[in-house]
Amino acid sequence: MADLFREDAKAPLCFQSSSTLAFHTWVSKNLSRSYPTSEVRNNTVKWSDWIDRLLPRPGDHWKKAGIYNAILLSKHSVNMDENLLATALCFWNSASNTFNFRVGPMAPTLLDMAKIFGFRPHGRLADAVGDYHRGKNCERLVKKFTIPPTTINQNCSFSNYLKKFSIEQDRDQQHMLFLLYWLNRFVFPNRSSAVLLEYRHLAEALHNHTDVGLGPTVLAHLYKNLHSATLESPLNISAPGAFWMIQIWLQVYFPELRFPYIVLPEDQVMALPLMSAEVPKRSIEEYLMFFRHCTKRSAVQWQVVLRRTYPWFQPGYKPEDEEAETFFRQKFMSVMLPRDLPFGGGKPHNYHLGGEVYHPNFCAR
Repeated sequence: MADLFREDAKAPLCFQSSSTLAFHTWVSKNLSRSYPTSEVRNNTVKWSDWIDRLLPRPGDHWKKAGIYNAILLSKHSVNMDENLLATALCFWNSASNTFNFRVGPMAPTLLDMAKIFGFRPHGRLADAVGDYHRGKNCERLVKKFTIPPTTINQNCSFSNYLKKFSIEQDRDQQHMLFLLYWLNRFVFPNRSSAVLLEYRHLAEALHNHTDVGLGPTVLAHLYKNLHSATLESPLNISAPGAFWMIQIWLQVYFPELRFPYIVLPEDQVMALPLMSAEVPKRSIEEYLMFFRHCTKRSAVQWQVVLRRTYPWFQPGYKPEDEEAETFFRQKFMSVMLPRDLPFGGGKPHNYHLGGEVYHPNFCAR
């Protein structure tokens, strides 16, 4: 079998037509919505200013909720490597939700979402019906949106939304409006490139609770978006989705896909130094040859995420505390347990709800 692999690696790549390698046949200009810039073009109101203005007040809440680092990442714009993304999608298998690379099946896991981007890997289920507020007297204590949906819809473009709602006087309402913008622009990009009401309940939950498991929901949406992008031939990378996360994930596990001077410090999420970094910008054929000839990884490369301790959502527990053991068990089970992950943010008929299979065991080494 090893001899067959060696012979296959020597054989030239074959394509159905010369246009297959032309990037313009694979994607459209709409790919930019999957790589949102930190600021809206030609808008006087800055997203980074809104973050800085809110940070002193709900900053601790963001840390407890596991969204602090992910929010701060949105202050940076990702340099798009279209050819890398297009090439990687050639290896995506929606049946197992894995990239079937030559080196073996790989896929973003909940541990990756936590260590690379800072999303909480476990916690309160982010369900589509918005039933987050369970428990005695919990419904009475939570803060809900009071801004009429029609008002949000009338100002749903990113530029108008920033101008209208970044100066909202009610602190609770402004924070939920802030979270709704962040979810729509950076976490769950949509075809409309606007702020939709689909994730209104999720914004409410993140405002009221610090234990919402956002990581599983984000990962389920990524899987769903990867499926949508690979349904057509040629690839339809203009399908909506946070594909910037896939590019960052690839650069973490394959250092050959980023410039060698980029280091990943231990005291921050791994995505931060990669967000605004320059990318090699190789051709699709070069990337195809890389994935074809990459047949092994060192132990350090396989464990690049596993070996890190930041962030790990350990909220002040001593290691010997019973709460710490319970907390760790919950995280461990969420990361390791194969199951269906729910996607979809709202229950109206025009939103697509469902689940995506999660198989971390397929990526075991």
